Amino acid sequence: MILLFTEHSHPEEIPMNKIESRHQLILSLIMEKKIHTQQELQELLHVNGVSVTQSTLSRDIKMLNLVKVNEEDSAHYVINPIAPTRWEKRLRLYMEDALVMLKPIQHQVVLKTLPGLANSFGSILDAMEIPQIVATVCGDDVCLIICENVEGAQACFDYLKQYTPPFFFSRL
Repeated sequence: MILLFTEHSHPEEIPMNKIESRHQLILSLIMEKKIHTQQELQELLHVNGVSVTQSTLSRDIKMLNLVKVNEEDSAHYVINPIAPTRWEKRLRLYMEDALVMLKPIQHQVVLKTLPGLANSFGSILDAMEIPQIVATVCGDDVCLIICENVEGAQACFDYLKQYTPPFFFSRL
């Protein structure tokens, strides 16, 4: 059970060193009150007996998929209703670690990987059920993504681009 304290009460220090407990408290605070800044959230956590650094809090916000929304001339944190699926998370990790090339060619998208990883990419893409993808055909280091038409291939490429590491396409 987590007890919430206001800014004016003086709670006993509650040692909460488990990430899950801290995350549960953060979610409770976000749902109870409009929190506008990380500093405000950090202060509320402290009032509730949890001391965290700003960098830890930033990681928690990212892990919990919290976003700021503008409402009535002010921004506050909410839980993003469009949370990434486990397949999207896995695709992002694979793209960051093993993507060599991503290129649309006619009604296909060619995804080149490090040796031995093309089938993993194909399995992830199949599990994601991306509407533009008709099929994936994978070898050792190439995953050929087949789409219905050129427009579908371009849409698929644009969608997959969002999972690539920053500056991936700026390399010469």
